Amino acid sequence: MLRTRVLTAVLALIVLISAALWAPALGFDVLLLAIMMVALFEWLGLLGLLPRRAAAIAAALGLVGVASLMFFPSIVRAAEGQGAALLPLYLLATLAWVVVAPIALSRGRSIGSRSGLGPAVAFVLCFATWLALLQADGIGKVFLLSVLLLVWVADTAAYFAGRAFGRRKLAPAISPGKTWEGVFGALAGNLLLAAMAITLAGPPSGGFGPTIFSLIDEQVGGGFLFLFVILITLVSVVGDLYESLLKRLRGVKDSSGLLPGHGGVLDRIDALMAVFPVTMAMVSLLELGRRGPV
Repeated sequence: MLRTRVLTAVLALIVLISAALWAPALGFDVLLLAIMMVALFEWLGLLGLLPRRAAAIAAALGLVGVASLMFFPSIVRAAEGQGAALLPLYLLATLAWVVVAPIALSRGRSIGSRSGLGPAVAFVLCFATWLALLQADGIGKVFLLSVLLLVWVADTAAYFAGRAFGRRKLAPAISPGKTWEGVFGALAGNLLLAAMAITLAGPPSGGFGPTIFSLIDEQVGGGFLFLFVILITLVSVVGDLYESLLKRLRGVKDSSGLLPGHGGVLDRIDALMAVFPVTMAMVSLLELGRRGPV
């Protein structure tokens, strides 16, 4: 099982890193869109939609994404790293992950479960995540990697801190393995990452481009950067827990069996889906502050 898990992870990383570094920009954008389509299909399945209907909605996401790249200048600008025009959508996604999702977790219900809006919410949040990924990649590969590091470090630090010190359950009815000590470990890991990033960073004009750490530190200072890192780490926990809630309500262990040893695509990117729109909302606010409304 461990061998299969490691092999799957290595192959997936090779494909993604190769595409990010050498594929044409449009090709990488379409690959990200395809990943989000699969994630949406799995999300809809967890909401109880039949596969045919879930596939139709996921295909609609693909059509909307391709049409956006072809006909909407604001989306093209986002793919070039300028996403201030998409700020309303990012703020809507931020509201969902920072306010609505925690309320849903406290009540043990998925977002929109009573009103039937669940599929629409899933569609919008997947679309917002795709756009946020496009913008992050448009700013630069190092920037994209720095945001991914926030997710990966939080997940890894939470795992090891939870195993070593875990005593108090975070949400036993949703995910029995998660502990408050794991959350504190994730916070400590990301704060250490941010401190190292701004300490070791080179001149702003040199190197390989900005990171999320250098961008925020240079524009609003290190104190705000650490507050941002705390927020993003907690958002990653919410994203992870929310997908666990969906699986618990559906009575399944994984979102699908697509990735051997890992479950489904949604299982691998649940925290990422929450982190990227919130991060790009902050970046877009900073962009507005520099340049004025787009």
